[in-house]
Amino acid sequence: MAAVAGLAVSAVAAGGSEADKPQGFRFFNQHLTIKPYVAVSYTYDSNFDTTHKAEGDSIFCLNPGADFIWLADRWSLAGTIWYRWNSYAKNNGNMGENSYGESLTYKWATSKSNEKGWSLLLGERYSFINQSDGLDTRSGRGIWRDRQNLDVNGVLERRFTERWHADLMAQYTWLDYKNDTGKYAPMYGWSEWAVGAELGYAASSWTDLLLAGGYADYTQKRGSGYKNYSNDSHVWSVQGGLATRATEKISYRILTGVSWLEYGGYANTDVGWIYSLSGNWRITRQLQWSVLGSSYYQPSERSVGQAVKVYALSTGLSYLTLGDKMTLSGNIAWRREENVYSDRYLAYGNDYDEDFMSVRLGADYTLNRWMSLFANFIWEENWCESHSNYDYHRFRGTLGVRFHY
Repeated sequence: MAAVAGLAVSAVAAGGSEADKPQGFRFFNQHLTIKPYVAVSYTYDSNFDTTHKAEGDSIFCLNPGADFIWLADRWSLAGTIWYRWNSYAKNNGNMGENSYGESLTYKWATSKSNEKGWSLLLGERYSFINQSDGLDTRSGRGIWRDRQNLDVNGVLERRFTERWHADLMAQYTWLDYKNDTGKYAPMYGWSEWAVGAELGYAASSWTDLLLAGGYADYTQKRGSGYKNYSNDSHVWSVQGGLATRATEKISYRILTGVSWLEYGGYANTDVGWIYSLSGNWRITRQLQWSVLGSSYYQPSERSVGQAVKVYALSTGLSYLTLGDKMTLSGNIAWRREENVYSDRYLAYGNDYDEDFMSVRLGADYTLNRWMSLFANFIWEENWCESHSNYDYHRFRGTLGVRFHY
C-alpha cells in the first residue's frame, strides 16, 4: 500500500576512481550519457503479507533498467526506466510480480546557484506495481493490490537580488488500485492538485528566512454505492522557517506552521500543526549524515469516507570506505497515520491510528566498472491502536549483484 511505505534516507552512490565507475554509452559530443544495468538478487522476507500471523518466503528478482542524463550549457534532462520481475518460492501464484516504471527530471537556470536570475525544475514519475494477496479473509489484512502511481511537479524560482527570492510550485498526484481480486474489501486511490508559493530573504550566508503557503484539492476514488457521499477535500497551509546552504558541507531546510483540512465537501474540519524538514551534513569526505521529515493530510486508502494525517521522520548515515569502493549506510525511519475524520457509516471499524518503525542497513561494493555487489537488511515494526491483531514485525534480507556499463 502506497501510504504504508516508510520514509527513508537514501545512501550516496559508491565512489572509487573514475575508471572503476560505470562509464555508460555517450552520444552527441558527450552531451548524452546512457548507463544500462541488470540486477539479480535473492531476498528472504519473514512476513511478506505484513500480518500478525507471519508467513515467510524466498524471493528471486530480476531488475533490468537504464539511467540517462543530457547535459547542456543551461539545462539538463535526467531519467530512468526500469522493469522488475519477482518470483516467490512458495506463493508465486498470488504474489509474483511484473512491475515497471520511469522518471524524468528537467532543470534549467539562467544563472549560477544563489545569483540573480530564473530557474525551473520539472519532474515526472510513473510506476505500475503488480502485486496481490495470498492470504484468506480470516487471517489477512488484504492491503496489497495492483496499483498505478503518477506524480508530476514543477518549481519556478526567481532570484530578484542576492537576498530576495520567490518560488511558485505546482503538483499533480494520481494513485489507483486494482480491486478485482474478489477476496477483500476494496482499497481506495485518490488524486490531488496542489499549488503553492514561497518568499525568501537571505539574511546571512547561513540563514534564509522563508514564508510559504499552499492549497491542495483531493478527490478520493469511490465505488458506485456511495452516490450521496462527497469525495472532495480541501487543504490550506501556511508555514514559516529557515533554509540555506550554510557551508559547502552543511545544508538544511526547516518549515513549520498550521494546516486546515475540510473533508468530504466541507462535512468536517480539522486544524493541526505541520512540519517539513531536510538536512545534510558532510562530516568528512567519507562520512555523511542526513535527516528528512514531513507531515500532511491525505484521504485514507483503506476506507472511503475517511481522512488521515501522516507524520514521518527519518535519519541516517552513509560511509565510504575501502578506497571509496564500498558505501555502508544505515538509517531509522518512523511514520504515524492518525485518523482525523471518519464517516461513522462508511468507515466503521477502520478509524484507527497506526505507527511504523523501520531500521535499515545496507552495503554497496563496486568491483569494477562492470559489476557491483549489494546487500540490504530491513527490520520493520507496526503498532495498530485498538486492533492489536493487526500488529506485525518483519525482516527482509537481500543479497545481489548488479551488472552495469
